[in-house]
Amino acid sequence: MLVIGGTGLVGNALLRAWMARGARVSAATYHCHPSGSFLQLDMRDEGKVRSFLAAHRPTVAAVPAANPFVDYCELHPGETREVNVKGTLNVARACREIGARMIFYSSDYVFDGVKGTYTEEDAPSPINEYGRQKAEAEAGVLACDPKNLVLRTSGAYGWQWEPKNFVLQVRNNLSEGRKMRVAAGVRYNPTYVENLAEITAGLVAERAGGIFHVVGAEEIDRFEFATRVARAFGLDASLLERVSAAEFKAPAARPKESSLITEKVRRLLPGTPPVGVAAGLNSMLASEPAWREYAKTLPDPAAKVKP
Repeated sequence: MLVIGGTGLVGNALLRAWMARGARVSAATYHCHPSGSFLQLDMRDEGKVRSFLAAHRPTVAAVPAANPFVDYCELHPGETREVNVKGTLNVARACREIGARMIFYSSDYVFDGVKGTYTEEDAPSPINEYGRQKAEAEAGVLACDPKNLVLRTSGAYGWQWEPKNFVLQVRNNLSEGRKMRVAAGVRYNPTYVENLAEITAGLVAERAGGIFHVVGAEEIDRFEFATRVARAFGLDASLLERVSAAEFKAPAARPKESSLITEKVRRLLPGTPPVGVAAGLNSMLASEPAWREYAKTLPDPAAKVKP
């Protein structure tokens, strides 16, 4: 197994899930110098991608690597397409050449939010550049090989080497007594990353292909989710400031409700269902000591590769 983006939130959880299953797994990342089992790879370079996969010859290559910053994608479409579309398709073509299956992580942002809840059969209708990039990459990955796996997810959270995800942002701000503005009136499915990784491993074991929605079990308002995060960590929820999405005046539009229906994955993997907010946060709290020990083994953040 190969995980491209192995130091990121999703990639690292997937790496650990496969390792726990006894799989032979390695990880590649753009952001760090080679360190231990972490190899350096720039997905934008098609020649290097082809050579890398030909040398390592994985049977499965997972690609959670991306530029996930929605507003940055809106402001810098050309730059981010190099990673989110071109880089992804470089891997898809290289996988086809060596006969490997590919797993691509997509997003609920391929939808416009008008319908509210979506199945895998609904046609993409993105309203921002990030969503357009993900929709284009989805189509390209499946065109390369219909047996490839496209997983649409949403609001992934959990322990992370660099604390970028929403739960850790809430925790860090509130634990230091800082107020935090949070959008209300935006509904989605926050996804506990360890559950996402376990479901991914299960789908690979079942040799599943095509599109699957893999998100948390609850549809929840973003502000309500922040409030539940604060309570779970024993923090002061009054520091959260409820604002409308329009008040943020962000460069990129967001879907008002982009809830994904998970019946397809539930039918295939009845023993590994998506978990709700309480189960995800409780598991996260219980795993903190183990995570902190593991994080010491990750590549040195001071040794980043310069663009």
